[in-house]
Amino acid sequence: MRDYAAERFEEGSRALFNRKHPLAEAIMKGWKEHSPVDCLIISSYLELMGRQLVNELYEDSNRKGLPQYEYYLIFLQQALAGKQPGLGNLILTRESPSQEVLDVFRTPTVGYQDYTVVLIDTMDFENGGTLTIDIETGRDEGEGGFCLFDGDSELSTEEKIPKNTLARTWIASGATRQITHRFDRGQLFKLGATGYWDTEEPYVNAFRATVSVQESSNEGTSSTGLRVVLDSPQSSSEILDLFRAPGNGYQDYTVVNIDTTAFEEGGTLTIYVQVGSADAAGSFDLFDSDAELPTEGIPEALVSAWGVKPNTATTIRHHFERGEVFKLGATGDWFSKKGDMNAFYLKISVEGN
Repeated sequence: MRDYAAERFEEGSRALFNRKHPLAEAIMKGWKEHSPVDCLIISSYLELMGRQLVNELYEDSNRKGLPQYEYYLIFLQQALAGKQPGLGNLILTRESPSQEVLDVFRTPTVGYQDYTVVLIDTMDFENGGTLTIDIETGRDEGEGGFCLFDGDSELSTEEKIPKNTLARTWIASGATRQITHRFDRGQLFKLGATGYWDTEEPYVNAFRATVSVQESSNEGTSSTGLRVVLDSPQSSSEILDLFRAPGNGYQDYTVVNIDTTAFEEGGTLTIYVQVGSADAAGSFDLFDSDAELPTEGIPEALVSAWGVKPNTATTIRHHFERGEVFKLGATGDWFSKKGDMNAFYLKISVEGN
């Protein structure tokens, strides 16, 4: 290297730069075109660990409500902790539970998948929570496949249908879809975006993903859930969501709050339930508004429908004397594999007395 440096010094700017040198490769991987200064953290093994653009330092620190020096210190700490800040990875915290990424996906040229990978760090949420990813694809031709994996999963290019996915969806050009996943404790996730492999013309399309976490509490349910308000003009409503199997003896409810207070004279609440085609069977429990939803054991519900198998449906009915807000808890049954998820569809209606 000393000989190379001396030769380059003698020849001045006419000397060719060695772009294959590991340090050069790390710098080139991290720099951004037209950025006057890139702050790059590079390990002793010449691996890129983090990037902060100086021109964006003021805006980034303001967005998080921090002085620039404090934000930059956090950037350094995250880089040394292996979180790779500024390299397209999303680090979600209680102070910053939502972030956005803008990137592209493309048709695979080798194998069946060619993932653009986004690393999602939720380690700050020790009690777990619900990870929500709202995805929008660009208007160019080409649909995209989006798969959520555990952080330590190997993303194979040879699988037509990726295995070990926590959630996945296909999105047409110019469309939007959502992925949700509940997790028990903070961890790393990988979001893989790819184009459709069976196409005559290769394509590249853009996508934007807004990734957020709603933290679980220590006291049962992870959130107040969805809310449906029913009255005489709007006496029915529909819900499409997901539940997860909690393991034998436990509950992990997706909660739907059903507001029937407009029916002062009471009535009959009817809930048509349909479970999706994934592996997990579902259990559904209806509670009073002031009930504490249990996390384990047999629930003491107003009415229940347990063990609703995939691709089947059932109906729950409950007569009430006066309007109130009910809680419907949807969860996987005890005989489904822990962590398995399935979709459920509800059509909720009230017939007043």
